[in-house]
Amino acid sequence: MSVSVGINGFGRFSLHLLSWWLDRREQASFSIDFINDDVLGAARALEIINSDPYVRFDDYRVELAGDTLRIKSRDGRTHAIRYSNEAPADIPWLGRPRVMMECSGKLAEAARSRAFLSGDTKLVLISATSWDADTTLVYGFNHQSFDAETHRVISYGSCTVNGYVPLAAWVNQRFGVIDSDVHVVHNIVRHRLDAHQTLLRKDCTLERSGPMLLDFIDQAKNFAVVYSIVPWDGVSMIDYRFRLQKPETRDGVIAALRQATAAGGALAGLYGLEAGDVGPQAHNCTPYSAVFIEEGLKVRGDNVYLQAYFDTENSVNRYFDLAAYLAQKLDA
Repeated sequence: MSVSVGINGFGRFSLHLLSWWLDRREQASFSIDFINDDVLGAARALEIINSDPYVRFDDYRVELAGDTLRIKSRDGRTHAIRYSNEAPADIPWLGRPRVMMECSGKLAEAARSRAFLSGDTKLVLISATSWDADTTLVYGFNHQSFDAETHRVISYGSCTVNGYVPLAAWVNQRFGVIDSDVHVVHNIVRHRLDAHQTLLRKDCTLERSGPMLLDFIDQAKNFAVVYSIVPWDGVSMIDYRFRLQKPETRDGVIAALRQATAAGGALAGLYGLEAGDVGPQAHNCTPYSAVFIEEGLKVRGDNVYLQAYFDTENSVNRYFDLAAYLAQKLDA
């Protein structure tokens, strides 16, 4: 039996998540049965599902019947999702799903999300960095440390946390890391483009959360993140630099990455590796946290520079993986 899940917040993240789950629901250990959004009514949510140019539901027919989204796949199977348009405290189905996915971006403080823990709801999974969550679990890095007794409100990190942390842990294990920095060129969602017509530098939660998860980097000593917002709604870029304790040639680094990202490798399923750079849009809705470009990889002395693309909107791939793992553990 699938673990019943409810989503609070139907923005871009949840739109991707619904599509990702529908395409994998036969193998998923959880079922999205409820959605609430305090701004978008059911009719507007349906319009977005049926018209979004980026997140496609072409293999499904989605209709609205009262307060229920009815989703029919090409093979005739149907799935019903109860939809509500209320403030979080007034959600009519509170306490019914085993897991609440807090995806609104408004309740990243664990103290606020903890209010969802009532009735049958045993776990809240926040789709953002949360400094006071019981724990941050990054799939492919520390997700197996989940403890159902003490971890009730969990953060999955962020798109940048998932893009950096498992990679950095592998680099440190394989070569040793002396210091590291990251440059993120982050997109803007389409409906906000008109308000952002220039470049913008911002702080990134990775700069603080990375050292909290990895004991070999320190924000004050050997780690930095440069985070730039650009007026662009496509796939984002992330560039990494690692100074290695055990330097390696360019060919040696590429060989190690190929092995790690191949089936059965330490980074398999988490990261992709492409020989050439064909541009960002080839990586729309990628299943990977980031896709490395071999031709952009450089070695300068003991420094390795990695060029990668990552679809920040579709970091739901790791959120989905984490949710599926947690649901299995809850149902064990």
